[in-house]
Amino acid sequence: MHKLVLAGAALACGPLAAQTAPAKEHNAAYYAFRNTVDQKIPPDPSLPHFQLSHSYPARNPGTCKECTWLQLNVDFTVQFPPQVSPSRWHDGHWDEYLNRILQYVKQGQDPNLKNDVGFRTTVDGKTRWFNVPWMAYDPTAGREFIHGTTNERTAHLSNLINGRNRPVRGVNFLPLMSQGCEAEWPHGFETWAVGFYNEWGGYAVGKAFPATGEPHITSYQGSRMPDGLPFPEGTVVVKVLTTNAPVSCVSYLKNSPEWQIHRHAVDPKTKDYLCRREVQISRVVQVDVAVVDPRSPTRWVYGTFGYDADLPGDTFWDHLLPLGVQWGSDPWTFPAVPQQNGLPPQQTVLNPQINIFEHFGCERRLAGPVDNPQSSCMSCHGSAYAAPGGAVSTMGLNVPPSFGFDGMCVQYSLDNAAYFQNQQPPQHFPGGRFPDAYSLDTSLQLEVAFTQYGYFHTQHAPEACKDPNQF
Repeated sequence: MHKLVLAGAALACGPLAAQTAPAKEHNAAYYAFRNTVDQKIPPDPSLPHFQLSHSYPARNPGTCKECTWLQLNVDFTVQFPPQVSPSRWHDGHWDEYLNRILQYVKQGQDPNLKNDVGFRTTVDGKTRWFNVPWMAYDPTAGREFIHGTTNERTAHLSNLINGRNRPVRGVNFLPLMSQGCEAEWPHGFETWAVGFYNEWGGYAVGKAFPATGEPHITSYQGSRMPDGLPFPEGTVVVKVLTTNAPVSCVSYLKNSPEWQIHRHAVDPKTKDYLCRREVQISRVVQVDVAVVDPRSPTRWVYGTFGYDADLPGDTFWDHLLPLGVQWGSDPWTFPAVPQQNGLPPQQTVLNPQINIFEHFGCERRLAGPVDNPQSSCMSCHGSAYAAPGGAVSTMGLNVPPSFGFDGMCVQYSLDNAAYFQNQQPPQHFPGGRFPDAYSLDTSLQLEVAFTQYGYFHTQHAPEACKDPNQF
């Protein structure tokens, strides 16, 4: 059974109770496929419990008849000089493309994505949605027990640059916040998110991480890569992102679904985020989608929705404002090229009717409200690679720096030129700095999985969480 269940019976037996056993008694499969990193589950029967969906399909499901967006006539070509039309969002059918994906994602889901329901993995009596393993190992950011969310690390550049001086937390400031709120919350707001792959993506994930919990590496077109990759046509990914930002600071979150998340406690004096976790309210702020489309030069199309309280409609889904689509990183646009040589981006199409989320990525590439504005959806995910041989993947050392580097989006540099390039598996990351890293075909969730497996494989323990006073 792959759904949220009430806590009453789950505390007495099964995987949740077993997690308190000493780490030395458990093998890779246990840590890969357990439901949560939480060792102490609050005895509250009203709280739902997340269960990892990992009965991955044994075979490629074949043609995706429900992937109706693949039948739309959309144009992925670029033109030199660029001919970017202001009506491209509608006339180019990108609004309909994203709407069709959303209709697929919302099938079988609760109209208001209520806390006691969450995101359902079963649709019409069949498991449609699957989770990536190994995301319940890291005590700092690992899966919490209620909705299976993890602490996102994509929104705060200083996580990487100043990571040795501050605790690593996924935090951000949201668009249109008042200065008073920024002063009250000097460390920003945490983003906790949970992602799902449909049957086609689940098939690939299951090949990469079989029942042993250990990654299975094979050869693809002469290069070493995880088995099952690249993701097959038909793959759909959805991610639900939440923030602890209060409505008083971010008015467009009014009536957004309030999920109970077992996340980091907040120091009442400093507003620092601590290692200790408490059940607290977080509001759904963003929904990301990604699909494999073989017509795209990267084989992927990414889309982002932001919650907007002012949109008409009675359900949560009615209040999702499509922000845009992206299928490439625009390598001819600054900072991949010098400013004087840069051309307008063509591989992002933004919704021209956005009136609250004045928040895009680098040089108006696509990014969501809680994403890093110095990056973009495609360039961030396109840098998903894993270190070989079961080593720990360390961004900037043996895998690309997905979440930030000095000068990102500020100046033309070799780092920016590599980061804002397009590639397909099994290509190595551009620039030649990480020649041994395995391509993960844009899956940052798989990168987390490989990183955490690396800690298990090399250190036999996860990296410890540290409070601010320990730095």
